[in-house]
Amino acid sequence: MLLRDRDAISDLVTTVLGPLTTARGGAEPYLQTLTVLFDNQGNHTATARQMHLSVRAITYRLDRIRDLTGYHPGEPTQRFTLQAAVLGARLLGWPS
Repeated sequence: MLLRDRDAISDLVTTVLGPLTTARGGAEPYLQTLTVLFDNQGNHTATARQMHLSVRAITYRLDRIRDLTGYHPGEPTQRFTLQAAVLGARLLGWPS
């Protein structure tokens, strides 16, 4: 359903996640963090364990995502927007 309107999903991905491309290391580590976080229903400890990182590293990445995009994965409405954008990015093969 997301790909039905490719222009709309491309716009959502670019608008919401575009600022992540300016981060050191690019957008991919942040996209991966968000994907694993959403898969774990927002559980930072489970996300850290699955990614072989510390909880502190996960918290740092989530803070950077908030700083760069203006969207906080802990806020329900902002989480939905981020999750839709991350799904769209994966479907579109963004950012590569």
